Amino acid sequence: GWPEGELARLVFHELAHQVAYADDDTTFNESFGTAVERLGGQRWVALHGTPELQAQVLLAETRRAEFQALAQRYRDALQAVYASTADEAAKRARKAELLAAMRAEHAALKAGPWGGWTGYDAWFAQANNAYLGVLAAYTELVPQFERLFERQGGDFARFYAEVKTLAALPMSERRARLAAP
Repeated sequence: GWPEGELARLVFHELAHQVAYADDDTTFNESFGTAVERLGGQRWVALHGTPELQAQVLLAETRRAEFQALAQRYRDALQAVYASTADEAAKRARKAELLAAMRAEHAALKAGPWGGWTGYDAWFAQANNAYLGVLAAYTELVPQFERLFERQGGDFARFYAEVKTLAALPMSERRARLAAP
């Protein structure tokens, strides 16, 4: 029952894990999968998508970007709370306020530009630190992987070869090389 563009993205993401995998780095692995999902999905839709499918994919990508930006803003705000010198009770209260504000912003997006779309309702209903952390693992390194793809001339074979090389490195070296301009 998934929209065709979302199903294609999922397939690209999961196949990416067969290309390269770093045993000790969930963020590397999932961000790589997300980057391949985006890059492969864009290419697939451009080659095979009808104008209607292209419009659906663009709308889904817009919602996804808004969702991720919203979640990241609140993850950052929560990290600031946890790093503060406030006592535990104050931190818990501020956390509850922030999660309520995040849910309210989601409701505003849903009622406004998302036109009632409910696709992220379950996520927001259960959202907590763990949900925010998992989401970050899927998105944190995506910009670096996309830059690496561009540095490889948009060639998937060259990109995959470079990612395999990175996956074999120790985490600190892998991350440093991935972050290089």
